[in-house]
Amino acid sequence: MTNTNNHIVRTISTSLDIIAKPEIIWENITNVKIEQFSDPILFKILDIPKPLRAEIISEGKYGKRIAYFENGKRFIQEILEWNPLFKYSFSFNPEKGFKVFYWFEISTGVFRILSGSYLLTQKEEVTTLKLNSTYSIDSRLYYLFKFPVEIILKIFQRYLLTSIKKNTE
Repeated sequence: MTNTNNHIVRTISTSLDIIAKPEIIWENITNVKIEQFSDPILFKILDIPKPLRAEIISEGKYGKRIAYFENGKRFIQEILEWNPLFKYSFSFNPEKGFKVFYWFEISTGVFRILSGSYLLTQKEEVTTLKLNSTYSIDSRLYYLFKFPVEIILKIFQRYLLTSIKKNTE
């Protein structure tokens, strides 16, 4: 846990085993297509925009990827680490006005999504896909929001990983 600009920064992780080769999973984590999957009802209740797809604009470190959401908003992601078939990390950079929970502006508000990363570890025909999400909460509200934010982020991570698994197996 770190404290940056009156925000406490934390990272949470979720892993999932997938019976697929890293090459197939890599394509599905860099160019994501999940609009065909139903999002959890909790997302609708909490006004969390449904992710549709993400597309690589330029590969490699300092490259770009754009993630599109049902509300018309985007994340303009900068690639921070690019190690094909092993690790891919990126900053989120949500557009201004990207809100969750009806009023939380996630680019400049009390709750922010900062970065994410995927790590692939292969053992025989099973590849473990780990998703890390780094977020921050205003330190004045940290203990009020920490627990619900982590539960919701875990559900979101599980949704993304399960969707990727369905696309690859």
